[in-house]
Amino acid sequence: MDFAFAAVVAAYALAAPYTKVEESFYMQAVHDALAGRSVDAWDHVAFPGAVPRSFVGPLAVAAAAWPARVALGRAHGLALQLAARLAVGLAVALANAGVRRSVGAVFGRRAAWWYGALSVSQFHTAFWASRLLSNTLALVPVLAAQAAWLQCLRADAGLAARQACYRRMLLLLALACVVLRFDTAAFALPMAAVHAPQLLTRRTACVAAGAAVALAALSTAVDSALWRRAWLWPEAHAFVFNVVRGRSAEWGTAPPLHYVTRLLPRIAPLGLPLALAGGASDRRAALLLAATAASVAAFSANAHKEWRFVLPAVPVLNACAACAVARLRPWLRRLAGCMCLASLCAAAAMAYASSLNYPGGHALAQLHALEPARNVSVHIDAYAAMTGVTRFVQTRPGWRYAKTEGLAPGADYAAFAYLLTADPQPHLDHGFAVVAVQDGYAGVEVRPRAVLEGRLPVAVRRRPLVWILARGDSVFKRREAS
Repeated sequence: MDFAFAAVVAAYALAAPYTKVEESFYMQAVHDALAGRSVDAWDHVAFPGAVPRSFVGPLAVAAAAWPARVALGRAHGLALQLAARLAVGLAVALANAGVRRSVGAVFGRRAAWWYGALSVSQFHTAFWASRLLSNTLALVPVLAAQAAWLQCLRADAGLAARQACYRRMLLLLALACVVLRFDTAAFALPMAAVHAPQLLTRRTACVAAGAAVALAALSTAVDSALWRRAWLWPEAHAFVFNVVRGRSAEWGTAPPLHYVTRLLPRIAPLGLPLALAGGASDRRAALLLAATAASVAAFSANAHKEWRFVLPAVPVLNACAACAVARLRPWLRRLAGCMCLASLCAAAAMAYASSLNYPGGHALAQLHALEPARNVSVHIDAYAAMTGVTRFVQTRPGWRYAKTEGLAPGADYAAFAYLLTADPQPHLDHGFAVVAVQDGYAGVEVRPRAVLEGRLPVAVRRRPLVWILARGDSVFKRREAS
């Protein structure tokens, strides 16, 4: 099952190799670190974002992807981007394998198998496991911490062994909270509290506190140097910005029960209901669920809600669900297996639909295929840049790729031979013509009568999203005319 999960993660990455705006900082930082250029030329200098993020995670990913950089060189940009993503996906898969083994140690081998089956069948964790977000990078130490957390429940382990697991859990959670994602503390505190009365010693507390201080110092040293700002600890800035000032609400708000009623059922469609059954049948599972419920309640107090924030809840739900399924009668386990298979089929359909969400990246690939010339200037508008265009795929030597915003149609675009834009109309009266169009995801259409014709009742709709425009005197236009 561990190999199956890793294979699904890799398959999703290959099906959708491009990235979106949420991944921009980390993806561009990995590129710049691999490119070895001066920090003044790094992407964050021109596009700093609302809140500074830590470079520690991207630098670790770049180090893992460095062998691919040596083997492929800079010309194979998309392949190198995939290598970086697959390095993250493999780290998540390995950490998830550790959780599965811990589930087996606590709840039995059959439960471990079902944990793997649930992990493979769910879409969101596997699809996003290879995507460079702070949530995903933090998920690696969080999963490893959850594996240690589960080991603390082993009745056959001695006190010293369980204390060692507890200490390892605290160190991993410190890494996740202090360096990668501050709001992981909402999961870390309940996890630590569950076993604190039995396993927390003065030595463990001192080691964990010392590790947190050292990690904060590491992040401050690295990020102050790369951001060119004195005494910068990014996760502290993120905490002040999002929680103290409440600025996260600017990205949208949702009602208090949104996680319970909408988001968790979406990302753990089988795990959530089965986990409740597991909690009702096993005291240890109930303990895990109680801690996770406290974490979700803490996130629910914040007005801004996204499913990515509660992603660490999914492995715990799957562990409790696996505990429940392992105790079912054989015919009910077969039914659960059919449900997992149906969930995997639905996940594959969602992966196909999601692969259409990157028209900017596909449009740039189209342009590269159309235009072999050197010394070409291309303007990439905000929508195209946010839907797949990273520095990894800006591979043509001699080409100039610009993402300048606020330009007016006409003279401001006179220096560009090509445009990638979501709004072509203003440019058609200023010497540009449509060369190609890139379609993308436009929703799902339900067609009940299609079943009568032997077709699927659900279809993914596509529509034009990014236009490739060429100036009338461009090389491609001259070649086309001849």
